[in-house]
Amino acid sequence: MFSIHKIKAPLIGVIVLAMATVMTSCFKQQEDFFDEPASARLQNTMDNVKSILRSAEYGWEFEYYPGSEIEYGGIIYLLKFDSLTVDVACSLIPDSVETSYYRMTNDNGPVLTFDSFNNLIHYFSTPSSGEYEAKGGEFEFVVNKISEDEITLYGKKTHNTMYLRRLTAPSDDYASQTINIFDNFVKGFEGDAEGTFDLVNRRMYLRGDSLGVPFTFNDKGIRFYRPISIAGVRVQALDFDTESLELTGQANDGASLTLTGVPFPNDIMHFGDYAGRYTMRYQNGDASATVEFVPNRLECNYRLRGLSPMYELVMSFDYDTGDMILGPQVVGQYGGTSVYFATYGSGVWVAPECSFTIRWNKNRFYPNFTFSPTNPRYDCTSALLITLYELDEGYGAQILDDAAWATNGSCIFLNIVSLFKIRD
Repeated sequence: MFSIHKIKAPLIGVIVLAMATVMTSCFKQQEDFFDEPASARLQNTMDNVKSILRSAEYGWEFEYYPGSEIEYGGIIYLLKFDSLTVDVACSLIPDSVETSYYRMTNDNGPVLTFDSFNNLIHYFSTPSSGEYEAKGGEFEFVVNKISEDEITLYGKKTHNTMYLRRLTAPSDDYASQTINIFDNFVKGFEGDAEGTFDLVNRRMYLRGDSLGVPFTFNDKGIRFYRPISIAGVRVQALDFDTESLELTGQANDGASLTLTGVPFPNDIMHFGDYAGRYTMRYQNGDASATVEFVPNRLECNYRLRGLSPMYELVMSFDYDTGDMILGPQVVGQYGGTSVYFATYGSGVWVAPECSFTIRWNKNRFYPNFTFSPTNPRYDCTSALLITLYELDEGYGAQILDDAAWATNGSCIFLNIVSLFKIRD
């Protein structure tokens, strides 16, 4: 039988004294390990991050993923830091540089914040009339891991993982290589595995996969948000050869993967083909204007510029047909009301189904294009600038009459017929 013995008082004192000595020793070791307060350690970390950012001769590749569901895929910004400001460029927009301020702040950890407005870095986080919550972008990033050549961050709101990687060559070279890959990319791939690319939302779908994997274009090809297994090979990126159209990947264990790209048909216009200047003819060809088609690779659409310095038009691109779509849209504000570029036909104005389809004549040497109704039911033939005003029972429209907005002295485009590309 076990028995319990009383511990004598002197022995209790010895035990308590020993415990106190051990605890004091532990606390002393802990103080020795952290030989400065937490606030000072955090400040040192922020100073270290800022020093590393400034040390990059060519700047940094910023792999950025907006949206809580990463629904837009990713893009690459090119950043060059000094002590107060950052030069921001976008790898998909040539000759794009905007300078703004940045800071390292403390928010339960080191945070890199771009808190002064910059059209590029705030592109996905700026609300508009059609997107009051913007595109889920953000401009505050919690620093997670730090090395001399790579800094891992995550978005403060979305918690999407993002990366800063030190550039080893000029950012202009990086951007031109990325644009070349984007403009010559393929619609899918075949071989050991088959799949397709959604280039508008930057997502790859393996055959039978309905969810897809988001990716971003870089100077070598594409990089996935997370590693993916393709034909048994787990890869993070695929390099793309614009000549052979091959996609190649390398796994950490040395295994490699080669896929054959499936190009878009030769008998349709490809995205990059539209860039340039055109003569736009209307009034059955009696009137004309010189316009420019400027690619917006972030959203895979085009801007039409030149009708007036007051506005530009957005045209969507159809990857399947190679056609461009020009529909009604808000183009600005005038006298406190919205200005609409209203395409119309058969009595229908400012309706999405009343739009133009711009179709190519299939001649690459002398390309020209005709304007046709996207939906023949509405016989879209003309356009004009209008302002809408509120009535007791709905809205009324008024044709804009202001010389600053006019083209050839008018805000009306009757019977738009064609575009002829100007050979520079």
